Amino acid sequence: MTPPAGIDEVAKGSRVAAVDGLRGMLALVVVAWHIGGPLGASWLLMPADVAVAIFFVLSGYVLTRGWNGRVGVFLLRRFVRLWPVYALCLGAGYLIAGIHPVWSEFLWYPIIGANAKPFIDPPIWSLFLEAWAMPFMPIIVWAGAGSTTRAALWMLALMLGALAVPEFSIGGLFVAGAFLARSQYRNRFFESAIPQWFGKISYSLYLTHWLVLTLATRAYGPWSAIAALPAVFVVGWLVWWGVERPSIWASRRIGRTAAAAIDRLSPAGSATKAPSAPCEGRALPEIRI
Repeated sequence: MTPPAGIDEVAKGSRVAAVDGLRGMLALVVVAWHIGGPLGASWLLMPADVAVAIFFVLSGYVLTRGWNGRVGVFLLRRFVRLWPVYALCLGAGYLIAGIHPVWSEFLWYPIIGANAKPFIDPPIWSLFLEAWAMPFMPIIVWAGAGSTTRAALWMLALMLGALAVPEFSIGGLFVAGAFLARSQYRNRFFESAIPQWFGKISYSLYLTHWLVLTLATRAYGPWSAIAALPAVFVVGWLVWWGVERPSIWASRRIGRTAAAAIDRLSPAGSATKAPSAPCEGRALPEIRI
Protein backbone atom coordinates (compact mmCIF):
# COMPACT_ATOMS: atom_id res chain seq x y z
CA MET A 1 0.00 0.00 0.00
CA THR A 2 1.64 3.32 -1.00
CA PRO A 3 1.17 5.19 1.28
CA PRO A 4 1.36 4.80 0.98
CA ALA A 5 3.07 5.79 -1.68
CA GLY A 6 2.29 6.50 -1.35
CA ILE A 7 2.62 8.36 -2.75
CA ASP A 8 4.37 11.86 -2.73
CA GLU A 9 5.11 14.86 -4.87
CA VAL A 10 7.85 14.82 -7.48
CA ALA A 11 7.77 18.58 -7.86
CA LYS A 12 7.07 21.14 -5.17
CA GLY A 13 4.22 22.59 -7.17
CA SER A 14 2.44 19.24 -7.33
CA ARG A 15 1.63 19.16 -3.61
CA VAL A 16 -2.07 19.35 -2.79
CA ALA A 17 -2.81 19.79 0.91
CA ALA A 18 -6.17 18.00 0.82
CA VAL A 19 -4.54 14.97 -0.81
CA ASP A 20 -1.94 14.84 1.96
CA GLY A 21 -4.67 14.88 4.59
CA LEU A 22 -6.70 12.25 2.76
CA ARG A 23 -3.62 10.04 2.60
CA GLY A 24 -3.19 10.37 6.36
CA MET A 25 -6.78 9.34 7.05
CA LEU A 26 -6.47 6.36 4.70
CA ALA A 27 -3.37 5.22 6.55
CA LEU A 28 -5.40 5.25 9.77
CA VAL A 29 -8.00 3.00 8.15
CA VAL A 30 -5.26 0.45 7.37
CA VAL A 31 -3.93 0.70 10.93
CA ALA A 32 -7.47 0.16 12.26
CA TRP A 33 -7.83 -3.00 10.17
CA HIS A 34 -4.56 -4.45 11.42
CA ILE A 35 -5.64 -3.78 15.00
CA GLY A 36 -9.30 -4.77 14.69
CA GLY A 37 -9.02 -7.68 12.27
CA PRO A 38 -7.36 -10.08 14.73
CA LEU A 39 -9.95 -9.05 17.32
CA GLY A 40 -12.87 -10.08 15.13
CA ALA A 41 -13.68 -6.78 13.37
CA SER A 42 -13.66 -8.41 9.94
CA TRP A 43 -15.86 -5.64 8.54
CA LEU A 44 -12.78 -3.40 8.50
CA LEU A 45 -11.23 -5.42 5.67
CA MET A 46 -13.24 -3.79 2.90
CA PRO A 47 -12.53 -0.19 4.02
CA ALA A 48 -8.84 -1.11 4.26
CA ASP A 49 -8.84 -2.57 0.74
CA VAL A 50 -10.57 0.56 -0.56
CA ALA A 51 -8.02 2.72 1.25
CA VAL A 52 -5.15 0.92 -0.46
CA ALA A 53 -6.82 1.29 -3.87
CA ILE A 54 -7.20 5.02 -3.27
CA PHE A 55 -3.50 5.20 -2.34
CA PHE A 56 -2.64 4.08 -5.88
CA VAL A 57 -5.05 6.62 -7.37
CA LEU A 58 -3.41 9.35 -5.29
CA SER A 59 0.02 8.27 -6.54
CA GLY A 60 -1.13 8.66 -10.14
CA TYR A 61 -2.71 12.02 -9.29
CA VAL A 62 0.28 13.55 -7.55
CA LEU A 63 2.98 12.15 -9.83
CA THR A 64 1.14 13.28 -12.95
CA ARG A 65 0.82 16.81 -11.60
CA GLY A 66 4.59 16.95 -11.11
CA TRP A 67 5.59 15.11 -14.28
CA ASN A 68 8.23 16.88 -16.40
CA GLY A 69 9.19 14.14 -18.85
CA ARG A 70 12.69 13.49 -17.46
CA VAL A 71 12.31 9.77 -16.88
CA GLY A 72 15.81 9.01 -15.56
CA VAL A 73 15.71 11.78 -12.99
CA PHE A 74 12.18 10.79 -12.01
CA LEU A 75 13.16 7.17 -11.37
CA LEU A 76 16.22 8.17 -9.35
CA ARG A 77 14.17 10.56 -7.25
CA ARG A 78 11.50 7.97 -6.57
CA PHE A 79 14.12 5.42 -5.52
CA VAL A 80 15.72 7.90 -3.12
CA ARG A 81 12.30 8.93 -1.83
CA LEU A 82 10.84 5.46 -1.25
CA TRP A 83 13.74 3.11 -0.57
CA PRO A 84 15.21 4.21 2.80
CA VAL A 85 11.99 3.75 4.82
CA TYR A 86 11.10 0.62 2.86
CA ALA A 87 14.51 -0.96 3.41
CA LEU A 88 14.52 -0.07 7.11
CA CYS A 89 11.09 -1.61 7.70
CA LEU A 90 11.84 -4.70 5.62
CA GLY A 91 15.08 -5.26 7.55
CA ALA A 92 13.33 -4.70 10.87
CA GLY A 93 10.64 -7.16 9.83
CA TYR A 94 13.21 -9.85 9.18
CA LEU A 95 14.86 -9.17 12.54
CA ILE A 96 11.53 -9.46 14.33
CA ALA A 97 10.73 -12.68 12.46
CA GLY A 98 14.18 -14.06 13.27
CA ILE A 99 14.84 -15.40 9.79
CA HIS A 100 17.47 -14.77 7.13
CA PRO A 101 16.50 -11.97 4.71
CA VAL A 102 15.72 -12.51 1.06
CA TRP A 103 18.17 -9.87 -0.09
CA SER A 104 16.62 -9.37 -3.52
CA GLU A 105 13.46 -8.08 -1.82
CA PHE A 106 15.41 -4.97 -0.85
CA LEU A 107 15.29 -4.13 -4.55
CA TRP A 108 11.63 -5.14 -4.89
CA TYR A 109 12.35 -8.52 -6.48
CA PRO A 110 10.70 -10.92 -7.05
CA ILE A 111 7.42 -9.05 -7.40
CA ILE A 112 4.92 -9.57 -4.61
CA GLY A 113 1.48 -9.35 -6.16
CA ALA A 114 -1.77 -7.86 -4.97
CA ASN A 115 -2.99 -11.21 -3.60
CA ALA A 116 0.19 -11.94 -1.66
CA LYS A 117 0.23 -11.98 2.13
CA PRO A 118 3.86 -11.35 3.10
CA PHE A 119 4.33 -12.18 6.75
CA ILE A 120 7.43 -9.99 7.31
CA ASP A 121 5.56 -6.70 6.98
CA PRO A 122 2.28 -7.24 5.07
CA PRO A 123 1.85 -3.64 3.86
CA ILE A 124 5.04 -3.92 1.78
CA TRP A 125 3.21 -5.67 -1.06
CA SER A 126 1.88 -2.32 -2.24
CA LEU A 127 5.39 -0.87 -2.29
CA PHE A 128 6.45 -3.64 -4.66
CA LEU A 129 3.69 -2.70 -7.07
CA GLU A 130 4.32 1.02 -6.62
CA ALA A 131 8.01 0.55 -7.44
CA TRP A 132 7.33 -1.60 -10.50
CA ALA A 133 4.77 0.90 -11.78
CA MET A 134 7.28 3.76 -11.80
CA PRO A 135 9.05 2.85 -15.10
CA PHE A 136 5.63 2.96 -16.75
CA MET A 137 4.85 6.51 -15.63
CA PRO A 138 5.36 7.96 -19.14
CA ILE A 139 2.59 5.65 -20.40
CA ILE A 140 0.42 6.32 -17.35
CA VAL A 141 0.71 10.09 -17.82
CA TRP A 142 0.06 9.81 -21.58
CA ALA A 143 -2.96 7.58 -21.02
CA GLY A 144 -4.52 9.47 -18.14
CA ALA A 145 -3.67 13.08 -18.86
CA GLY A 146 -4.96 13.01 -22.44
CA SER A 147 -8.54 12.89 -23.63
CA THR A 148 -11.33 11.44 -21.54
CA THR A 149 -11.85 8.72 -24.17
CA ARG A 150 -8.21 7.68 -24.10
CA ALA A 151 -8.16 7.52 -20.29
CA ALA A 152 -11.41 5.54 -20.17
CA LEU A 153 -10.20 3.02 -22.75
CA TRP A 154 -6.91 2.47 -20.92
CA MET A 155 -8.64 2.03 -17.58
CA LEU A 156 -11.10 -0.42 -19.14
CA ALA A 157 -8.31 -2.37 -20.86
CA LEU A 158 -6.25 -2.63 -17.68
CA MET A 159 -9.20 -3.69 -15.56
CA LEU A 160 -10.10 -6.39 -18.09
CA GLY A 161 -6.46 -7.45 -18.16
CA ALA A 162 -6.63 -7.84 -14.39
CA LEU A 163 -8.88 -10.85 -14.93
CA ALA A 164 -5.75 -12.65 -16.11
CA VAL A 165 -3.04 -10.69 -14.25
CA PRO A 166 -4.46 -9.08 -11.06
CA GLU A 167 -1.61 -6.54 -10.87
CA PHE A 168 -2.94 -4.84 -14.04
CA SER A 169 -5.71 -3.38 -11.89
CA ILE A 170 -3.09 -1.23 -10.16
CA GLY A 171 -2.22 0.28 -13.53
CA GLY A 172 -5.87 1.18 -14.00
CA LEU A 173 -5.86 2.96 -10.63
CA PHE A 174 -2.74 4.93 -11.60
CA VAL A 175 -4.36 5.97 -14.88
CA ALA A 176 -7.48 7.06 -12.95
CA GLY A 177 -5.28 9.24 -10.77
CA ALA A 178 -3.54 10.69 -13.82
CA PHE A 179 -6.93 11.55 -15.28
CA LEU A 180 -8.06 13.25 -12.06
CA ALA A 181 -4.85 15.32 -11.98
CA ARG A 182 -6.55 17.85 -14.26
CA SER A 183 -8.63 18.95 -11.24
CA GLN A 184 -7.59 20.69 -8.02
CA TYR A 185 -8.94 18.86 -4.98
CA ARG A 186 -10.02 20.87 -1.92
CA ASN A 187 -11.47 19.72 1.38
CA ARG A 188 -11.54 21.76 4.56
CA PHE A 189 -11.29 18.76 6.89
CA PHE A 190 -8.37 17.12 5.09
CA GLU A 191 -6.60 20.49 4.99
CA SER A 192 -6.90 20.91 8.77
CA ALA A 193 -4.05 20.32 11.21
CA ILE A 194 -4.69 16.74 12.40
CA PRO A 195 -5.18 15.12 8.97
CA GLN A 196 -2.18 17.09 7.72
CA TRP A 197 0.00 15.68 10.51
CA PHE A 198 -1.07 12.14 9.75
CA GLY A 199 -0.59 12.82 6.07
CA LYS A 200 2.96 13.96 6.73
CA ILE A 201 3.90 10.71 8.47
CA SER A 202 1.55 8.46 6.46
CA TYR A 203 4.24 6.61 4.49
CA SER A 204 6.34 5.86 7.57
CA LEU A 205 3.21 5.05 9.60
CA TYR A 206 1.98 2.71 6.90
CA LEU A 207 5.18 0.67 6.84
CA THR A 208 6.01 0.68 10.56
CA HIS A 209 2.67 0.08 12.28
CA TRP A 210 2.53 -3.66 11.62
CA LEU A 211 5.98 -4.12 13.15
CA VAL A 212 5.00 -2.29 16.34
CA LEU A 213 1.73 -4.21 16.60
CA THR A 214 3.55 -7.50 16.07
CA LEU A 215 5.95 -6.83 18.94
CA ALA A 216 3.10 -5.76 21.22
CA THR A 217 0.80 -8.71 20.49
CA ARG A 218 3.63 -11.22 20.64
CA ALA A 219 4.47 -10.02 24.16
CA TYR A 220 1.02 -9.32 25.60
CA GLY A 221 -1.62 -10.85 23.34
CA PRO A 222 -3.96 -9.50 20.61
CA TRP A 223 -5.78 -6.97 22.79
CA SER A 224 -2.51 -5.20 23.54
CA ALA A 225 -2.61 -3.81 19.99
CA ILE A 226 -5.10 -1.19 21.18
CA ALA A 227 -2.81 -0.09 24.01
CA ALA A 228 0.10 0.02 21.57
CA LEU A 229 -1.60 2.63 19.36
CA PRO A 230 0.33 5.59 20.87
CA ALA A 231 3.57 3.70 20.23
CA VAL A 232 2.46 3.14 16.64
CA PHE A 233 2.17 6.89 16.10
CA VAL A 234 5.41 7.68 17.93
CA VAL A 235 7.41 5.18 15.90
CA GLY A 236 5.82 6.41 12.68
CA TRP A 237 6.80 9.98 13.54
CA LEU A 238 10.35 8.99 14.54
CA VAL A 239 10.91 7.14 11.27
CA TRP A 240 9.48 10.11 9.37
CA TRP A 241 11.78 12.50 11.23
CA GLY A 242 14.94 10.41 11.12
CA VAL A 243 14.68 8.56 7.80
CA GLU A 244 11.87 9.78 5.58
CA ARG A 245 12.47 13.50 6.00
CA PRO A 246 16.14 13.24 4.90
CA SER A 247 15.10 11.08 1.94
CA ILE A 248 12.58 13.74 0.87
CA TRP A 249 15.30 16.39 1.10
CA ALA A 250 17.72 14.22 -0.91
CA SER A 251 15.10 13.54 -3.57
CA ARG A 252 14.37 17.24 -3.98
CA ARG A 253 18.08 18.05 -4.07
CA ILE A 254 18.57 15.52 -6.86
CA GLY A 255 15.74 17.11 -8.80
CA ARG A 256 17.16 20.62 -8.45
CA THR A 257 20.70 19.50 -9.29
CA ALA A 258 19.56 17.54 -12.34
CA ALA A 259 17.43 20.43 -13.59
CA ALA A 260 20.34 22.86 -13.21
CA ALA A 261 22.71 20.47 -15.01
CA ILE A 262 20.29 19.96 -17.89
CA ASP A 263 19.79 23.71 -18.20
CA ARG A 264 23.55 24.27 -18.34
CA LEU A 265 24.12 21.58 -20.96
CA SER A 266 21.12 22.39 -23.14
CA PRO A 267 21.28 25.18 -25.74
CA ALA A 268 18.99 28.11 -25.05
CA GLY A 269 15.56 27.96 -26.61
CA SER A 270 12.33 26.14 -26.31
CA ALA A 271 13.36 23.35 -28.65
CA THR A 272 15.40 21.71 -25.88
CA LYS A 273 13.26 22.62 -22.93
CA ALA A 274 11.91 19.66 -20.96
CA PRO A 275 8.18 19.01 -21.30
CA SER A 276 6.17 20.79 -18.63
CA ALA A 277 3.92 19.02 -16.18
CA PRO A 278 0.56 18.12 -17.77
CA CYS A 279 -1.24 20.48 -15.40
CA GLU A 280 1.26 23.34 -15.54
CA GLY A 281 -0.19 26.63 -16.67
CA ARG A 282 -3.79 25.41 -16.66
CA ALA A 283 -6.66 26.93 -14.74
CA LEU A 284 -7.66 23.75 -12.95
CA PRO A 285 -11.28 23.13 -11.95
CA GLU A 286 -11.68 22.61 -8.24
CA ILE A 287 -13.33 19.59 -6.63
CA ARG A 288 -14.64 20.62 -3.22
CA ILE A 289 -16.05 18.05 -0.81
